[in-house]
Amino acid sequence: MGSVAHRIGILIDLFMGAACADSDCAEKERLYVRALVADLLCIDTLPPEVEALIQEFDPARFDLRATVSDFLREPPMNKRRLMELVAYVTLSDGTQNIAEDTYLRDLGHALGMRVEEYRHLTNDPDMAHLRESFTDLARVPFPV
Repeated sequence: MGSVAHRIGILIDLFMGAACADSDCAEKERLYVRALVADLLCIDTLPPEVEALIQEFDPARFDLRATVSDFLREPPMNKRRLMELVAYVTLSDGTQNIAEDTYLRDLGHALGMRVEEYRHLTNDPDMAHLRESFTDLARVPFPV
């Protein structure tokens, strides 16, 4: 369980980094992170220690490059899935603003991905048609 707990902690940091990228971590975004983590863990209610990771996230202490280092040796498919999950968080409050778009681009760069691999997840106007179908595929519904 230690390895899973470690990875969940990293995912929460990456998700909360996305939620707080615009300096306004809306409650909708926190709710979405909770639902997303619960879905990943296949549980209905988060354990207190996992909930604490979300509540106690400190954007001032968050270091994207250091946090993502655990994923650098992952295959491209895993990196792409990570990018997708983070993109869902950026969209969970109804919009993906410039700061969230920059966060996604920085994450892709930190993962060593090519822009073409995650461009459809960003605010690239040429990718709007793909982004719409991407949001339709979200396993965890966005808060209303």
